[in-house]
Amino acid sequence: MAKQIPSIFHALIAASLVASAGGPAFSQEQDAPDAEPSLSEADRAYVAPVATEPDLPPLPPTPVLSQDGYPNCREDFQKIAAPFDKAEDTNRCTILLDRYYAEVLTPFRQKMIDYQNELSSVYTSKVAGKMEYSAKSRDEFYTDMRREHAASDPDGANLADYRVLEARYQQDRAYLQDRFCFNTGCGGYTVPEYVAAEEKPKKSKDGGKVKSAKKSKGPQKCKKAKKRGGLLGGIIGGVAGNAAGLGKIGTLISSGVGAVLVSEIACQLTEEEQKEAVEATVEVTKQEEVGATATWKSPTRAGVSGSSTVTALNTQPNGRKCLNITDVAIIDGQETRVSKQMCRGQGDEGYTILA
Repeated sequence: MAKQIPSIFHALIAASLVASAGGPAFSQEQDAPDAEPSLSEADRAYVAPVATEPDLPPLPPTPVLSQDGYPNCREDFQKIAAPFDKAEDTNRCTILLDRYYAEVLTPFRQKMIDYQNELSSVYTSKVAGKMEYSAKSRDEFYTDMRREHAASDPDGANLADYRVLEARYQQDRAYLQDRFCFNTGCGGYTVPEYVAAEEKPKKSKDGGKVKSAKKSKGPQKCKKAKKRGGLLGGIIGGVAGNAAGLGKIGTLISSGVGAVLVSEIACQLTEEEQKEAVEATVEVTKQEEVGATATWKSPTRAGVSGSSTVTALNTQPNGRKCLNITDVAIIDGQETRVSKQMCRGQGDEGYTILA
């Protein structure tokens, strides 16, 4: 019994020490219950995945102007001998050039405008303010978009081919107009000798004047209109207006419709038909749009009809607008086609032929 006393004594001492410490003894880990638990090696090696950005939308494809299809007819008239026949061929080529300008060059310029609008739309609708893209990605896309937008301006790299073809068109057209006058006697050129000879009245054996068969053909008022112009008159593709470089090839009639119609067509129409043709021209000028077309029919003659079509539109820095318009008259199956330029100054009510 005496041998157990030390053990009891030691137990009492241990109990007193625990009480003085304020509670039971804990291990080091138990002494800090709020500390982070230790991580295993696998836990330490884990890296949270980084969210990836979606691909930025592509820019729309740049429109391309084909180099094919330009009318290579500029020198075709050189193969022809007679001056008036040469002039007629230059008009034929001029019509082809105007058609190319209206059907190829002008639509391409509109395509580039639409392309610029599409570029802006892609950025504003699909990139700007989209938080799935980083600020850096959005800024880079904007820079690329603006660079392509600037390249599509009239003086930008994307219109380099357009500028070359437009310059060629202007040069070829001016050249053909000059050659037309050279072969007909307008724009300061002298009338070709054989034309002047035809204008002189022939004399009969008894000394009287003889009308040539050529002059006896056609409506008298059309012959007078041609004589006033001193030129071909209803030749296909004749152009009215000094601004076109052809003098008064299209002779303006002196009636109330003289500011709209050209005599080469008006002289073949009745007064009622002239009014119909005038209304067609006025209609397309109100639209002020390349390709705008208005047709008309004679109210009295079954075989007479025509049309007016806008082939070009130019706006000058001073606000003046000019339209190139092609008038067509079909009379009993025969077509007369005359181009004219009509302009409207800033503040003016309507367009009038530039004579």
